[in-house]
Amino acid sequence: MGQEENLDLVNGSKSLEPKDEKLLFYSLLKNPVRRQIITLLKENGSMAASDLKKLLGISVGTLYYHLEFMQPFVVKTDKRRYRLSEKGLRLVDSMKVSDFLAETSVSEPAGFRKYVYAFTLNPLLQRVQLTNTTLVPVSLASAMVYLLLSWRLSNSQLILHFRPVGFPELALLYAAGNLVFLIVLMLVAGFLTTFKKGGEALIAATVPLALTPSNLLLTVFAVLSGFGLLGNGWFGIVSFGVYVFFHVWQMAALAAVLVSAKGVSWEKAVAAVVALSYISLFLSQNL
Repeated sequence: MGQEENLDLVNGSKSLEPKDEKLLFYSLLKNPVRRQIITLLKENGSMAASDLKKLLGISVGTLYYHLEFMQPFVVKTDKRRYRLSEKGLRLVDSMKVSDFLAETSVSEPAGFRKYVYAFTLNPLLQRVQLTNTTLVPVSLASAMVYLLLSWRLSNSQLILHFRPVGFPELALLYAAGNLVFLIVLMLVAGFLTTFKKGGEALIAATVPLALTPSNLLLTVFAVLSGFGLLGNGWFGIVSFGVYVFFHVWQMAALAAVLVSAKGVSWEKAVAAVVALSYISLFLSQNL
C-alpha cells in the first residue's frame, strides 16, 4: 500500500522528478509513525534520536529503521540530531493532503478495496503499533487467548495448520512452542524479503495480535463443540469451508505484519506467507 517499493524509491531519490518526490513523500505520510516524525521535526526544528524515541514510544531499532526510509527528506546533523532537509521543508510547507490526493495515484482504498484492506488487519496493526504501551498489552492478551483456546480444544497449530492433541496440557505446550516458532519464521521472512535489519521487535510484538483470525476460528470451533455440532456429517462440510476462510484470513494478517513492520510490498509479503503456508502444510502432513 502506502509503503510499497520504499527501498527502490529511496535508492533513486537523487534523480526524482517533482511528482516522484510527492509520491515518495506521500508514501511516508501514509505511515503513522513516520507522519509523527515529520510533524515533530517540523514543529521543533531538530531533535535528538533519544527525544524522538521517547515521544514516539518506540524502540531505538524501530526509530532508526523509519529514519532510514525517510531519506532524503530527513537528514542527520551532529550529535544524533535529525531535522527536515531543505527538500523536506519545501514539501511540508508547499503541499497539502489534498495536493497528494489530487496529484498522485496513491490514495486510501475506497469501495470494495477498503473492506479488503480492512480484512488484512493492516489498519488495526498500524493503529496498535503507534506506541509500545498499546502494542505490548494487546499482543499479550491475544497470545493468552490463543493459548487458552488451544488448551480448551486440545488442539494446536503447526505453524498455520491445526492438529488435534491428545491432552489439553500438551496442546497448551505445543501452542506456546508454535507461537515462538512462528515469530522466528516471520523474522526470517522479514529479512529475506528486504535483506535489511530493522523492525524485528515490531514483528515479534505484532505476530500474536495477527493471530486474531486463528483465535476467532478456535472460538467458533469451541462454540460448535459445545453444541455437539462438530461431529455432525453435513456440518463437517460447512466447518471445512469456515476453516479455509479463516486460514486465508490468517495468511492475509501475517502478510500485513511484514507490510507494516518492514515496509515491503504486498506482493512480497503475500509470497512469503504463501511459502510459509506450504511449509506448514508439508510439515502437518508428514510429522
